[in-house]
Amino acid sequence: MKKLIYSLAPLVLLLFSFCIAASAFEADPYLTKKFTLNGSGNLKVETSGSSVAVSGTAGNQVIVDMYVKYEGKEIEIEDAQVENELENYSLDISQSGNTISLIIKKKNNTGRNKLNLSFKVQVPTEMSSKIQSSGGSIAFDGVKGEQEIATSGGSIQVVNSSGYVNTHSSGGSLRVENFEGNIDVQSSGGSVKVSQLIGDLKVNTSGGSVNLTEIEGSISANTSGGSIRAELSNLEKELSMKSSGGSITAVVPDGLGLDLDLSGGRVNSKLSNFSGEVKKDRILGKINGGGVPVTMQSSGGSINLEFN
Repeated sequence: MKKLIYSLAPLVLLLFSFCIAASAFEADPYLTKKFTLNGSGNLKVETSGSSVAVSGTAGNQVIVDMYVKYEGKEIEIEDAQVENELENYSLDISQSGNTISLIIKKKNNTGRNKLNLSFKVQVPTEMSSKIQSSGGSIAFDGVKGEQEIATSGGSIQVVNSSGYVNTHSSGGSLRVENFEGNIDVQSSGGSVKVSQLIGDLKVNTSGGSVNLTEIEGSISANTSGGSIRAELSNLEKELSMKSSGGSITAVVPDGLGLDLDLSGGRVNSKLSNFSGEVKKDRILGKINGGGVPVTMQSSGGSINLEFN
């Protein structure tokens, strides 16, 4: 993987977020299961309300640690109340070939949930996954492969990884940092933050802001609510950003050949070597003879194109 250069501020933020995530696994695990793979593996996860943290490690072992809180408190392994409550759950932590299944379901939806289950999964570096969750956070760190994540609630975090990420979320934020590969995001709510990406990005969201920094690849971002801001370290393909409401800002490298199609409540940009049409609410034309298509459209907010 191509090395990415970190500034101090994002690194401090990343370490802080890791400390928060680690706090969920401070106690000893209630249950541990170990599996051995023969080649690249697959992880299948189905949970309801449980957080899952997946981290890549050397070797060919998969280690699943289950942590339990009873009414918000850490419990002892021999706690009889927990054993009784676990009878209300169907727990499938198993292996079939190179596929590891982690399927946690409540047998009935009546009554108050007294248990909070969370899982820490250590996997070989090359591991793909398919995750379905109706609640609880999902996190990946140091994994290479195709990750398909569908959640109706809870945040999604992918850091220091590569391959392909496809997320479908009806709620909860998404954060991706230091990733090489392509990302496809479908969301009906929650903010999207992607930084230090080498690859192509597609974002479709009906709510929440989109913040993209240090992107080297194409961007297609569409939102029906919230603002979009993108900072590109390199632009060789398409840049397309559209919003039904909210402002759109793009910062692109100076000196590139661009085909501009910008429209909004107000369009702002300092242009040089430009040929075309410039109006208060529209810019249509070419910079440096044209080249990479740049489309930025907002039906209600301002459009800002900046150069660095």
